[in-house]
Amino acid sequence: MAKTTSPRTWMTTLALVGAFAVTGCGSNNDSGPGNGAAGATQGSTPQGGEQTSTDASGTQSQTGDSPSGEAQSGASATPDADHSADVYELTETYTDPAKLFTVKYPKSWKVQKDNGYLELTSPDEKVQGKVASTKVRPPKGDWFTRPAHPLIGEETGLSKQVGTQVFTYSTYVPAPPHSERSDSILWGLTESGSQGIVSLPGGDKRDELWAEFYYAPVNKGNRPLSQSQGVKLVNQINETDEAGTVDAILKSIRAVD
Repeated sequence: MAKTTSPRTWMTTLALVGAFAVTGCGSNNDSGPGNGAAGATQGSTPQGGEQTSTDASGTQSQTGDSPSGEAQSGASATPDADHSADVYELTETYTDPAKLFTVKYPKSWKVQKDNGYLELTSPDEKVQGKVASTKVRPPKGDWFTRPAHPLIGEETGLSKQVGTQVFTYSTYVPAPPHSERSDSILWGLTESGSQGIVSLPGGDKRDELWAEFYYAPVNKGNRPLSQSQGVKLVNQINETDEAGTVDAILKSIRAVD
């Protein structure tokens, strides 16, 4: 897709500062690079020294040398000043069946709406993503990858609607050990400290949404990358047109008034 501005590097200056980690595993029912993208199994230590563990809910987590569980943050743009939806030609709009949120996306991307949530695939099929409410698709088990230490991008317009800061994030996700799947880059949305979940106003209670977009394959056939190598790869992929389009899609998500 043609664009009028070059993609922005996400968190280049942060590249070697903070640790990052991800948890989760792939769905047995869905296909695509996002499914099955998990950290190492319990007790294993991938290259780079991050030790993994499994919590009481069965969700895998990966711990590095970061002193806290907080996401690594950086400078954020004013949400109203972002015009990336125009730059990346997001001409189509999806409205959640429960009228909780809307998402804009390019007409050239493949779309699936029949399962009660939005599924998108880029024309070259390098990127596959989902945006769903937690009512329709609960973020647990094989359905969700929880970023423990994501590289935080920019604040989005959702912040004003939900009353708390909402940011884009990106992170490197190693494939499960002994798997034929490849490593990937994950993009999504998160509230501060909420690890990939965003609360939405919804009637008499607050509902939630999650958004995940995977770019794959990366580092195909090689050992898992170290922390610094993974961050370097994230920043490299964040320079692509696909990354710019996903960034624009994520920033376009709004709660329905």
